[in-house]
Amino acid sequence: MYEFHLSFRNNSEAIQIPVLPGQIDLGNDSQDESVQISGLGETTIIQDPRLKTFSFESFFPSKWSPLCNVPAVVRPWEIVNTIERWKDSTEPIRFIITNTPINYAVSIQSFNYYEKGGEVGDLYYTLELKEYRFVKAKKIKTDAKGKGKKSSGRPDTKKSGKTYTVAKGDSLWRIAKKELGSGDRYGEIAKLNNIKAPYTIQPAQKLKLPS
Repeated sequence: MYEFHLSFRNNSEAIQIPVLPGQIDLGNDSQDESVQISGLGETTIIQDPRLKTFSFESFFPSKWSPLCNVPAVVRPWEIVNTIERWKDSTEPIRFIITNTPINYAVSIQSFNYYEKGGEVGDLYYTLELKEYRFVKAKKIKTDAKGKGKKSSGRPDTKKSGKTYTVAKGDSLWRIAKKELGSGDRYGEIAKLNNIKAPYTIQPAQKLKLPS
């Protein structure tokens, strides 16, 4: 049995798609280029792969039926408002299809919904997601002569003396935002404390923080 899950800010909010779509369209077009090189003929230059895309359509039912993949349904407009809020936040969400390799941070590219005549209360929708890649900016260090030196770009995960005690309702993203100034650094906290996906933490748990 497959399940479609969408979650926000390290699973602090989550939605399970109540009715599975009939199909999901996956995109992963190549950017490879073919060029002519004298004496060698046509040669392909392999580029970095494009970001993956995922699109599907289904409906949010107003009442439970055997089509539902959840034990109880959430009001359709409540789900729609949540997804719209996530989209407006400009932050990535996580998209997971259980029993498949699909587990990606994604951005919401488009979300359209409508009612069908005679099916009052149900909301039909189409959702398009695009893989999101976290980008870490490289710091430039200068020596005494003012010449720039590139850092490795890797986050500093060496042990520091600073710790944080998890409070109720906390997520790694929220802790990173509060303590490190950027929610995108939640992965550094997870790595330092050997926390694996889906990054579950418990109240009163003590976490080491990167410098």
